[in-house]
Amino acid sequence: MGASVGVLFDYFRAPDGETALRLLDEGDGVPNGPATIAGLDALDAKGIDPHIALGELIGLIRAAPESADLVRTRFLWPPDGTEAQHEGPWLEELDDRIRDALAGAEDRALPSVAEEWVRIEEPGEVDTAPALRFVESLVALARRARQANDHLYCWTCL
Repeated sequence: MGASVGVLFDYFRAPDGETALRLLDEGDGVPNGPATIAGLDALDAKGIDPHIALGELIGLIRAAPESADLVRTRFLWPPDGTEAQHEGPWLEELDDRIRDALAGAEDRALPSVAEEWVRIEEPGEVDTAPALRFVESLVALARRARQANDHLYCWTCL
């Protein structure tokens, strides 16, 4: 399930990119991530990156073949397309299609989605309970974001 060892990912919601950036500024660069900021609706995703692992999950939820364009993001930090040279942290805004796919997931389908998702990265006998808890938490975050007309963001740090 996790894409990179030692890379941290947090998902959170905010009304817009300016607010998301301000939240991180107020957190003094948030060395421990948005999930540690009191009152912020955020989820510690450990090694669940937005492009591969989240893309696999979205593909399973949407019953769509895996594709490079399933998860589209826009870098908010660092600015001006310098993300490749930057050493972190990074902040990306997820396309609202991702929020809506997660928010629209059927609760009864989540156990089988989580089971299939965890087996993509860890074939064989695997305890799917942690994956299911994560999927349920991410779906709940997306539903709260959609209800509030917020967007989802991913903070990444090495």
